[in-house]
Amino acid sequence: MNFFTFTRSFRKLYQEIRNQRRYNESFLQPYVKQLEKKYSGQFSEQQIKKIKSYYGLFIPAVLCASYKRLYNEPFTVAERKRATLFGILTPVGDDLFDIDKLDEDSIRNITYSPETYEPQSFSASVAKEIQTFLLNDVVHQGDYLQSARNVFEIQLETKKQTDPAIRDAELERITFSKGGYSVIIYHSILNNKASEAMTYALFNVGSLMQLTNDIFDMHKDLPDGIVTLPDRCTDFQSLKHKFLEKVTETNRSIYALPFQKKQKEEFCIVMNFIISRGLVALDKMIRLEQRLGKPLRLQRLTRQQIVCDMQKPGNILRWLFYIYRVPKLK
Repeated sequence: MNFFTFTRSFRKLYQEIRNQRRYNESFLQPYVKQLEKKYSGQFSEQQIKKIKSYYGLFIPAVLCASYKRLYNEPFTVAERKRATLFGILTPVGDDLFDIDKLDEDSIRNITYSPETYEPQSFSASVAKEIQTFLLNDVVHQGDYLQSARNVFEIQLETKKQTDPAIRDAELERITFSKGGYSVIIYHSILNNKASEAMTYALFNVGSLMQLTNDIFDMHKDLPDGIVTLPDRCTDFQSLKHKFLEKVTETNRSIYALPFQKKQKEEFCIVMNFIISRGLVALDKMIRLEQRLGKPLRLQRLTRQQIVCDMQKPGNILRWLFYIYRVPKLK
């Protein structure tokens, strides 16, 4: 893996982001307005931000397109449409739990038999329409339904994270499963059927992505009483060591896949492009430990002390360092 491999990987990633932004202008944005008119509702400002700037861009361009490059196949228009629709379904689905407070049977009905569900809210109507389309359009419906079941069940289990007495092993299982199943379901909307080895690699990738998100979300989770691995941490240097061990395991699972070496290297680089942000945030917490002592009393720290600003030049340089170093761990 040399410098040219990295530049080639990021050039392709940049091109995919440009392609997806053009697609969002031609399809996603008009479709969002169509949904609002059709169901006499409106996406919240937060939902729109998540759809346009994150899920509607990240899922198709960074994840799904990377999966297709790993297979050395084109990202078809049909696949891009499914991935983009999932970029709407993800934040809307979260709101069915968190804002609409739908009961489990209703969400289960929307997930498995959306055509029979009678929605009572704008979000539920949107979720019904998109899930109905996806169930009829995906190539491997059984795999998609199983992935949806896994995501649904682990979402229910996240309620345990409001219990301060939750055990570390249980917390780790929920954290890794939440991220792992989410990344796997994004593959299940593609035309390719995931092998057992591919599923294992994607679960590892998603586990680290979720842990990275939790590290960055400490300032939100702490006041909300949500228990995560980072906010329970008493030694961030030790957590960083475990993080790097998990990265090594993840990289090995990627390099063990039966694809061309070039494709695996590029895929590993792009996945670690996302994951490496977690190491930058961990380094910030380690510096706080060095200054304030261990364990950190996180509840007493200010938002500014906890939040890792990825716009700072120092953090950008540190991120670039990890982006180059971490994909080589195997």
